Amino acid sequence: MIENVLRHMGGIEGFGVVSVCLFFAFFIGMLVWAFRLRKPYLEEMAARPLDVEAGEPVAGSHDYE
Repeated sequence: MIENVLRHMGGIEGFGVVSVCLFFAFFIGMLVWAFRLRKPYLEEMAARPLDVEAGEPVAGSHDYE
């Protein structure tokens, strides 16, 4: 049934091609961004969860007192 409906709708032929192109553009953009990250930045972000001291609130935690 869905195949029949899609066959008779006009003007949707290009949506599949456009969506695949957008997916690949986003994917390639994320790869470029990931490879351009600097090692010191990555090391700082990796160590960030371990830097929490005893009195500091953890990001995302809520104190409902």
